[in-house]
Amino acid sequence: MPFPTSTALRLGAWAGGAFATASLLAGASLPLHAAPGTPPLQGTSWQLVGIQSMDDAQGLRRPADPSRYTLSLQADGKAVLQLDCNRAMGRWQVEPSADPGNGGFRFGPLASSKALCPAPSLGELLALQLPYVRGYLLRDGRLNLSLLADGGILIWEPRSGAGPGYSNRPDPALEVAILAASPDLRRTLGSAAGGMGRISYVHARTDLDGDGRQDVLVYLMGPYVCGTGGCTLEVFRQEARGYRLITSFPTSRLPVIVPEARRNRWRDLWRLQSGGGAPATWVREVFDGRGYRTKERIPASGRAPAGTPVLRGDPSLADGAPLGPRP
Repeated sequence: MPFPTSTALRLGAWAGGAFATASLLAGASLPLHAAPGTPPLQGTSWQLVGIQSMDDAQGLRRPADPSRYTLSLQADGKAVLQLDCNRAMGRWQVEPSADPGNGGFRFGPLASSKALCPAPSLGELLALQLPYVRGYLLRDGRLNLSLLADGGILIWEPRSGAGPGYSNRPDPALEVAILAASPDLRRTLGSAAGGMGRISYVHARTDLDGDGRQDVLVYLMGPYVCGTGGCTLEVFRQEARGYRLITSFPTSRLPVIVPEARRNRWRDLWRLQSGGGAPATWVREVFDGRGYRTKERIPASGRAPAGTPVLRGDPSLADGAPLGPRP
């Protein structure tokens, strides 16, 4: 059954340039202003638990990594979503009943990027379902968004540490170490030596070797540090005189998961790898005394490995701190 749509909202670029192109997820007609009063869900942030179908043959479909499917219901009526490797933005509105724990809910038209996410992904399915959301129910701390005509339920849970899962705060000492490890990144765009263009980075910190210092996981983004299999992940050890590169992984995706147990004093790393037509896999990296080496691969179709997602999210080039070029 087709739904009336409001005037198409076309975004040529996401804030900061994350959208190269934009398409529309058609939504029900929705006034582009906040409802009177304070919406019950205003200012909340959620991540996807599962998509429940009313068809027993399909049942409940769970995401392998819930942090890649998020919903932010902002106070100004904007809805911001992460749909695996894509992003969407539009409007949201509730029609509360006498019980603020349930009521009507609709999304307006959502502008979305259209990248092809590595399998397995629920991003495309979720994008198709969002325009048909008609109600909400808060139960046991979860947000249940029901679809038109008993079409199913989108089940969300509050995001723990609802921040982006990385830091983009510039760290001059870390930048010195990155450029020392990769001198080519010093080249300016259009230089005679051949420019690298704009590079940015995000990072996260954890003590990998048990020495009490915070080591750093760095994710580099931009030309020549990204490809179809992901972008460059680097591991730096914090030492008395600065940072030292331990290992660089040229094709990685986020998140990076760090188990609690240590092996030879150092903790293992699980990183996500996909692209080039190969199925997505979790790769376990083990420290061998000099650097991290691949020890094991498991399909990414099941549950994520146990541990703490230290570096997570889906940052774009515009989200990172700029890395040079430096003279």
